[in-house]
Amino acid sequence: MITFKQYLKEGPPAWTESLSTMLFDLPRAGLKDLKIPLSPAIFKRIWPESVRSKCFHVTGFDGVRSLKKMQGKKKSISAFYNIKPASIEDGIQTDGGFVVEMMADILVAAPDDIGSQPDKTGRRWLVWSTILKELGGGSKIKKMEKDLEKLLIEILVKNDLGPYKKGLTTSELNKAWIYLGKNSDGKTKSLIIKNYIDGMEKIMKKYSKPLQSIFKDYTKKRTLDPDEDSGDTELWDELVVNNVKIEKVHVATGDEEGEWDETDFDLPLTQWEDLGDLADYIVRTVQKIKL
Repeated sequence: MITFKQYLKEGPPAWTESLSTMLFDLPRAGLKDLKIPLSPAIFKRIWPESVRSKCFHVTGFDGVRSLKKMQGKKKSISAFYNIKPASIEDGIQTDGGFVVEMMADILVAAPDDIGSQPDKTGRRWLVWSTILKELGGGSKIKKMEKDLEKLLIEILVKNDLGPYKKGLTTSELNKAWIYLGKNSDGKTKSLIIKNYIDGMEKIMKKYSKPLQSIFKDYTKKRTLDPDEDSGDTELWDELVVNNVKIEKVHVATGDEEGEWDETDFDLPLTQWEDLGDLADYIVRTVQKIKL
């Protein structure tokens, strides 16, 4: 039998994919599956003034040590303002058991899980339909879709599209995009990705005002509303953050309180036997935030 402490040390890293796989293999439903970059560098150029806030991140034993090495860097991670006890124990995209309390720059904040996905470089991405629906973009940002479509067409017509070279139609954009990814060499694909990211930045800058509201307004509310049908709230909300500064580590102890101490991470550490009490602490702390 392994101890609870040994159990929490085990487990796989967060799910990641290569950028080329994310961009070329997945837009099978057309524009609604298009990936939007949540790049800290792009955000800094479009919105120079950052929203800095206290927030929390759930992870496993090794994840705490990895996060220590990320402090002050541009690489982004997923965080939260609110979480249910079961998700602390089980984790979200990694093993759970540890909650890191930290200050961070907020790139995106949403009242539910928006499924932001990291590529292997650490840059996170959102699906366009998520911005429209889960983040409440709707009519505020719908016009942006035409610019996204135009960007794809501009990239496509510059390259060899085989059967899609003549008579490229809007309905075939996704098929042509997948074909382009499968039939381009490494150098060509790198140039396409660069043009894609540069084009995305120009479009995001054009719609900077409504996007800023969509991405940041939840930082003012920071509470989860019950679902209209079930009455239940989401398991957690989601923030995409970077430039983190760890303040404290909270650990779920189970029945083994006293097994952990501050020497495990060289950081202030608080042990919690009752995960409900930890979740309540998080809620109280979040509600005291002044931005």
